[in-house]
Amino acid sequence: MNLKSLRLYLLIILEYLKRKKWLIIGGILGIIVIVAIQLKFNLLNSEEVLRVGLIGTYQEHDLPEELTKLISAPLVEASSDGRIKPKLVKGWEVNNDATQFKFKLKDDIKWSDNSPVKSTDLEFGIPNVSVSYPDDKTIQFNLKESYSPLPSLLTKPTFKKGTLFGVGPYRVAKVEKSRIFITKIILQPDNPELPQVHIRFYPSEKVALTGFNLGEVQLLLGFSNPKLINANPLIDIKQTIDYSKIVTIFFQTEDPLLKNRSLRQALSYQTSEVGGEQVANNPYPPNYWVYDAFAKKYLSNPEEAQAALERAKSQLSDDQLHSEIVLTAIPNLEEVGKAVVESWKKLGFDAKLRVESGIPQNFQALLITQSIPIDPDQYFLWHATQAKTNLTKYNSKRVDKDLEDGRKIITEDERKAKYFDFQKILLEDAPAAFLYFPKYNIVSLKKVEPVLNKVLNLLR
Repeated sequence: MNLKSLRLYLLIILEYLKRKKWLIIGGILGIIVIVAIQLKFNLLNSEEVLRVGLIGTYQEHDLPEELTKLISAPLVEASSDGRIKPKLVKGWEVNNDATQFKFKLKDDIKWSDNSPVKSTDLEFGIPNVSVSYPDDKTIQFNLKESYSPLPSLLTKPTFKKGTLFGVGPYRVAKVEKSRIFITKIILQPDNPELPQVHIRFYPSEKVALTGFNLGEVQLLLGFSNPKLINANPLIDIKQTIDYSKIVTIFFQTEDPLLKNRSLRQALSYQTSEVGGEQVANNPYPPNYWVYDAFAKKYLSNPEEAQAALERAKSQLSDDQLHSEIVLTAIPNLEEVGKAVVESWKKLGFDAKLRVESGIPQNFQALLITQSIPIDPDQYFLWHATQAKTNLTKYNSKRVDKDLEDGRKIITEDERKAKYFDFQKILLEDAPAAFLYFPKYNIVSLKKVEPVLNKVLNLLR
């Protein structure tokens, strides 16, 4: 081809581009839009990517367990009955007075950066506990006072010091932030059969639901109120009982009215069971190794409520017996609170409900969801010295002694005897009414269920 012919071809091409320029520009813009949508939503590979929504504001040092369990594992873990067993460690030794613990790491464990796990890679921030590392596989904890439940403090997934390198099935591929808070994390699996996981963080359930409806995420973990989800054949709601939490009414035992034990018993007996929920009736889940199946039971027992009220009358004036009782509830328990005050009115009290966010400094009765410690040690909740966390101001010398001894004793049978006695006295004194164990909700698109199940199996 000579130069003249080449110039002719170029002129023809230029003329064509001029005539079709808007079509070409539109095509380029269309490609850009398609690429942007694919990068954001991964529509062409949805079966390989699971887009998850979590509610809350988090930084790298306080990530939620739903995420950390995917990228690492703990030194020890709790079985379904609350017993502690080894995970990343072979086992541990404890001295006679429970002031020194030595944990031995398993061999051949590697971080996600492929470096071997060494004891000095780990960092612990446990108050009043000093940590030393006798060798690469040993971690030693020295305590100032006896504390047999120490292993239960090591059940959170562990990470290489100062990083997000873990030992789990996933590694962190990308972190996006808005100022100091994480907005999105991308997890890459080591196993090609597992999906990639994109996790978005939303500041509230309302914003999270909007993101779900817009298709930003395919599922929401831990959504507290599934009633907000409109009925849709394409959406599935999975529910499991969360035995790590308990919905409880705390009575202020220093209140002029509620300091009467018989009256607290009457209110507890009169409170109705919540339909569709797993009844608690005890500070421990029913599968815990210290749960006493024969301990005192309350709820939905109006006959015993009237008997307890009769006992209270000898110590209360007529005005007190018809006085106001205010139940304060957090917003997502408002409906439960309404049912409770209606049941209390049947005893003749002027019961009222007040809804507040957070825990108020002053209350008569408080309806909240409380976390249950992994170990049966509930010292911080009920011991008289724990002014900040003993919300009811409960004071019992016998319970104090049980709680003090329970955290010093090493043998399981002796500890169990202490916590059986603790349950007996606590439930007789009724500083609280234990209602039910709440549900953990997962809202998802039905089409992602096969991929979702792969990930959920890792979280169990």
